[in-house]
Amino acid sequence: MTQSVENDEFFVGWSNRLGRRLRFFLCASALVFVAGLGLLGFGLGAGADDPAAGLLRLGERDAAGGPVRPEAWGGEQVLRGYLSTIGYPMLHLGSDAAHPRGRVLLLSGDGKRGADVPHAAGPVELRGSILRRGSLEMLVVDGKARPLADDAAGIPPAPREKLGRWRIAGEICDGKCYTGAMRPGSGLAHKACANLCLIGEIPPVFVTFAPVAGSFYLALANADSGPLPARLRDLVAIPITLEGEVERVGNMLVFLVDTAVAKRL
Repeated sequence: MTQSVENDEFFVGWSNRLGRRLRFFLCASALVFVAGLGLLGFGLGAGADDPAAGLLRLGERDAAGGPVRPEAWGGEQVLRGYLSTIGYPMLHLGSDAAHPRGRVLLLSGDGKRGADVPHAAGPVELRGSILRRGSLEMLVVDGKARPLADDAAGIPPAPREKLGRWRIAGEICDGKCYTGAMRPGSGLAHKACANLCLIGEIPPVFVTFAPVAGSFYLALANADSGPLPARLRDLVAIPITLEGEVERVGNMLVFLVDTAVAKRL
């Protein structure tokens, strides 16, 4: 009688060679593991929020050697518009084909300071550089505002439209770093940086988790159209819900917040 014997592979401690099947298994497992790490890294990177460019683009010139015009979103510019304050100062540049309701920019000064502009509303001339992220724009003002005669700019105040009361989930950020002056981080460093900007009276913005009337960005003000109170700084840079009235001011949404009902998620 003939008996077949199967040669099973097994581990031999003193041998420097692996069995053929075990060698194939280990090589395949290593390749799958390395490829999986690469795919995981790509997925985490692709799913991360856009950190913005982190550039002011000062002194940029066009192809002809002249200053970049406002439509190119960069370079030092001189703008004339109507200055108003809803919580924080903003500049209305009037309407055009791209902005039929008018173009509104938030204002800030150099560093972590608010813009040095008059408290009274009216036409002004401002010099500075524009930061932009999505539909959100901010003019970093260089120097002081130059008041104009009431009819000099030919631009009226931005039209205001009430959109009702909303409860919105999102995160309070400072409007300067978030629009591109710096790369917003996360955690305590992000919170501390944002609070330093807000203490310096740079306008805050509310970045929503879902679009509100077509926008993920809302300028913030107190319910009485004043600046946000200091007690809200504990809620900066963390997921929260806010309630209040939303208004469309030109092409910008402004969230007039009822601070008594603000809460963490």
